[in-house]
Amino acid sequence: MRKIFCITMVALLATNTMAQTDEENNAKAQAAALTTTKSLKDGWAKGGSFSLNLNEAGRNAAWGQIKGGEEQTVGIRALIDYDFDFKKGKDNWLNNIRARYGVAKFASAGDGFNKIDDYVSYTSIYGRELIPKWNFAMLFNIESQFERFFLSPGYIKLGPGFMYKPNAHFSALISPAMTNVTTKFATEQKNIALFSVDSGKAAKFGLGAFLQLKADYDIAKGINYKGFATFYSNYLNQPRSIIMDWTNLFTLTVNKYIGATISINLRNNDFEIYQLQTQHAIGVGFSYKL
Repeated sequence: MRKIFCITMVALLATNTMAQTDEENNAKAQAAALTTTKSLKDGWAKGGSFSLNLNEAGRNAAWGQIKGGEEQTVGIRALIDYDFDFKKGKDNWLNNIRARYGVAKFASAGDGFNKIDDYVSYTSIYGRELIPKWNFAMLFNIESQFERFFLSPGYIKLGPGFMYKPNAHFSALISPAMTNVTTKFATEQKNIALFSVDSGKAAKFGLGAFLQLKADYDIAKGINYKGFATFYSNYLNQPRSIIMDWTNLFTLTVNKYIGATISINLRNNDFEIYQLQTQHAIGVGFSYKL
């Protein structure tokens, strides 16, 4: 039930966004979309994508005797990536929501669906232009997972910086003093030292250097790439351990409602595990450009 609820939440978020998008088509025609034009103009610009992909694979007993493998796998994955940005004069307000949730069922396991993806992130940046292409910026970001251990771990960042934004397709934000609060709110984890949070505590404060890179390009007709990478070094705790999170999303559009997504995610956090974490997924199904 938790897994179905999480997929439903991602779908409802996208459905609400689609409804708003239809109502705002006229406004979007008047205000140049920040994610699709080279020049930045005043007004709101909103856009993104929602995908709901189904995956199925199988083989019969004869195939299995020679090749082996799972008899049948079935999976479902919902994904949303949405930007809503506002510009007025020298002021910019950039917002991004990214959410993923997926489950899969393996026939040989004999049980229900198991979680294979679970992530939600919201980023908000206020920028004030200092000189062309350079802004003073204030960033707020929160990231966690939907199911069970919400904000366990959770990462909440707030701090000033400088943002370089040469066009609508790329931005870089650097901060020499970014605060980061790592949370561990799950009851089961309270008395365990995890994610750099000490046993018996629910949160830990950090202060460090931060870099965020964001890219959004149409690399070919019907193929869009979105990249989002962050790097953080905590001055107060093992500053040599760089926390890296890099998400890559390729969206291939067949028509208005059918498409495919390829996602490749990389994460390095020594406070979670001393190994590079990798995740990938390929899906075909319902796809809608918001």
